Amino acid sequence: MNTLGLYQSDWSKAPPHAHAYHVKTTREQGHYHLIEGFTQPANGSNTDQHTHYYTGITSFENGHFHRYYGISGPAIPLADGTHYHEIEETTYLAYNEPIEIQYGGVVYDPGDDRRKTHRHTLKGKTREIVGNEPLGW
Repeated sequence: MNTLGLYQSDWSKAPPHAHAYHVKTTREQGHYHLIEGFTQPANGSNTDQHTHYYTGITSFENGHFHRYYGISGPAIPLADGTHYHEIEETTYLAYNEPIEIQYGGVVYDPGDDRRKTHRHTLKGKTREIVGNEPLGW
C-alpha cells in the first residue's frame, strides 16, 4: 500500500482524486498566456491508465483570453507511488485585435472571416495530487 498524496491514501483502491496544473502556452502574435487550475476528479491509481478532463480560460493578455478544453494523457507512475499526467491541447480562437466590450466575456464569432484570429498550443504536466480521500474514508 502506498500512502503518498495530499492525504495518505491506499492507491491500490484507485481512489477519486484530482491534479493541479500550471502551464505556459506557446508565444503567438507577440504574447503568451498562462493556464492553471485543477483537473476534474477521476478514480484511478498510478498503474491503471486513467485520464482526467480539464477546462478553463487562459490568463488575460494583450486584451483577450482563450477558452481551452482537454483530456489528459494516461497516468504515468512516479517512483514514490503517485503519478502525473501529460496535458497537450490547442486553445480556441481569439481575435488578433480585441473587441472593446463593457462587461467582459469571450467574444468571438466563427462566422466572421473579416477579422484575423490566432490560437495557442499548451503542453505540460499535471502537478501534485489534490482532493484524494484520506485513509479510512
